Amino acid sequence: MNAIQKPGGVMVGNRRGEASRAALLGAGKAAFSRDRYEEVSIVDLARSLGVAAGSISYHFGGKRGFYLAVLEQAAEELWGALSAMRGPALDRLTRGIDLLLDEAEQQPRAFEALFADVADAEVRAIRDRHRTQLTDALVVEVTDSESSPVLRAAMAGFVAYIEGLVLHWTRTREMTREQVTGLVVGTMFGTILAALRTDPSIELTRRAIDAALADPQAVAFLGSLSTMSNTTE
Repeated sequence: MNAIQKPGGVMVGNRRGEASRAALLGAGKAAFSRDRYEEVSIVDLARSLGVAAGSISYHFGGKRGFYLAVLEQAAEELWGALSAMRGPALDRLTRGIDLLLDEAEQQPRAFEALFADVADAEVRAIRDRHRTQLTDALVVEVTDSESSPVLRAAMAGFVAYIEGLVLHWTRTREMTREQVTGLVVGTMFGTILAALRTDPSIELTRRAIDAALADPQAVAFLGSLSTMSNTTE
């Protein structure tokens, strides 16, 4: 459909197209979170929105492109929500884990597709791109720099651990949400300590030290931290 120029420069056709694409992505997110890929009918999905089945091919090139776009948007929304969090580091970590658990509960199949060890190279590329973003953010949170390969490797492993732990929780429900959060927080401190032992040149930010001080169980680490690292404001 051609865009129609109206007074004030509003492109009606483009705006409708964007709204149609957004509606399809929203419906796709619900469908792929509920059903397996092969169980989702794009014809039925389009019909439920009152649009032509060809709309999905027009916007996304077909079911495969539609599926990848849905996963990309889900990852973007999750990353955006995590990045927008403000407050003390430990509080943000706790709220971030709550958000991950919520997403895993509300969108189980999409979460599984993104974070399970999938053979799909394109889905894996989406996951790895956002995993790298989160790793970068954690490195800067801890050191204000990206200079230590040891810390980068440690944080990359920590992110993979979180993904695996949340997947295990969604599949088994053997632990409470509080226990999952406790494991993540404890592993974070352990990961930082292991990195410091391996590379004593790592300089911790005040944020990282304050996060440890805010957790009574982490205070025991501080003796080791103070002997192996300087802190930066």
